[in-house]
Amino acid sequence: MRVHLCSCADREGFVRFARIVDYGEHPPTLRCSGDEDRATQARRRPALARAIKAPADVAIDLTDLTWADASLMLDFVMLARRLRAQGRTVALRNAQPQIIALIELVGLDRLQGVSVERATAALPGTAGMPGTTGVAANAARLRVAHA
Repeated sequence: MRVHLCSCADREGFVRFARIVDYGEHPPTLRCSGDEDRATQARRRPALARAIKAPADVAIDLTDLTWADASLMLDFVMLARRLRAQGRTVALRNAQPQIIALIELVGLDRLQGVSVERATAALPGTAGMPGTTGVAANAARLRVAHA
């Protein structure tokens, strides 16, 4: 009797890891999800290699990325530099506050050819609060929750 400990197991019983960084070509977009660290670095290499060859600017969708370490940001730095040498740019989109903090700590947001597009929609429970968009909305929600 076979027992599968992971929903990622295929028919032969081999464990297949879910993709954490995936690349879509039209438009060129890297999608990051889950937790990214040095241990998952080899699994993101194929997607990054495809993004380097993109014929247009590359968007990096960080909506579903919950945690990352500096190794992911350094991979993004490498990608941005390679694309910039080819006349293209990178846009980081929809990062959660902890990921924005890491982007700023590493200095990725200050690199030429890199833009950070912050979320602009207000979070539930913050309607009517001035300046409550993106990261500010999280802080406002926390203030409301602790009041």
